[in-house]
Amino acid sequence: MIIKNAIYYDGQRVVRGDFKNGRSDEEFDASGKLAFPAFNNGHTHLAMTLMRGAGDGEKLQEWLDNTIFPMEQRLTPELVYKASMFGLLEMIKTGTSRFMDMYYFVEETAKAVEKAGLRATLGTPITSFGTPYYRDAEEALRMAEERLHKGPEGLVDFCVAPHSIYLCDEEALIKAKELADKYGVPLTMHVSETRKECVDCHRKTGMWPVEYLDRIGLLDQNTVLFHATWLTKMEVRILADRKVTVIHCPASNMKLASGGVMPLPELLEAGVKVGLGTDGASSNNSLDMREEMKIGSLLQKSHRWDATVAGPRTMMAMATLDSKDLAFVSLDDVRMLPRHDLISNLVYSGGTVTDLIVEDRVIMKDGEVLTIDEERVKKDFLDAAAELLR
Repeated sequence: MIIKNAIYYDGQRVVRGDFKNGRSDEEFDASGKLAFPAFNNGHTHLAMTLMRGAGDGEKLQEWLDNTIFPMEQRLTPELVYKASMFGLLEMIKTGTSRFMDMYYFVEETAKAVEKAGLRATLGTPITSFGTPYYRDAEEALRMAEERLHKGPEGLVDFCVAPHSIYLCDEEALIKAKELADKYGVPLTMHVSETRKECVDCHRKTGMWPVEYLDRIGLLDQNTVLFHATWLTKMEVRILADRKVTVIHCPASNMKLASGGVMPLPELLEAGVKVGLGTDGASSNNSLDMREEMKIGSLLQKSHRWDATVAGPRTMMAMATLDSKDLAFVSLDDVRMLPRHDLISNLVYSGGTVTDLIVEDRVIMKDGEVLTIDEERVKKDFLDAAAELLR
């Protein structure tokens, strides 16, 4: 698509003029807007939009045991589809074109993503104990392989997603990696999210989580680790050596009082590929990557007593990691004025997202979502939320 009359952030600098993105020769008038690579939400649980605000203020384990797990046991494919559609609507309206998801009923989420016209990598969380969706890890791995065998669907592909060290035994983790390697897809999992997780791992194995995962062969360039908040210097070096991708989820970690702050400067200095994610709307409570950039930047600056770390361009690079698409914000929005530094304005002030182009397709134009019926999606979602609480 040819973007006309553009003011465009190319990942390094703001430039002016026409440019081409994608294969189409269709023209798009960007007058009065800032174009930038669309956001890539590196970690979320999309259908947990249904649980936004539920159990707020509870301690982490109480929140899981008393609120989240009971609600998840009542999920159905239809509820997940409606909740996914609603989450996709929020992503479109806030400039996200791609995301990596770990949740149940991936087929329903895949259908929703295809309808909305976004990109996604989806995986079913694998645990060694039974859930309402499978009896054990063996069945979960079989389900994952059945999905992988079918292959990608349009802009949607799939991964292998063992939940974590503390919910998967070693055999399940190794088999998950073998499955990911067999199909050449990413292996994704939560790691080092809380101090307890790290201490428990060390007591059991004599190693810290990243060290342990490396020892059993799970870490390489196709591994994506979520959170990675509690890391040692040795683990940072391991991540760099194995070319692992790490996804920072600052808002969720802060809201759940997980403690610790990801050693972002050390990871970036070591050459680790770091993206940004919101986590689920149940623990954030937002899927808005603009907010995540601001929170992530301010957290690092405050924690380090250093205003030079995690600057706006660093956060934009993390939030748009590997982006192929375009989003636009209005330059007339009061939050984008004055224009001393448009990227600083976008990261710290926000700005109204007006348009989204994915794979040469206009998904949203001047604030109107073109691929899905916004009012119908909202109604279906509220019906689903009421049904979940019945």
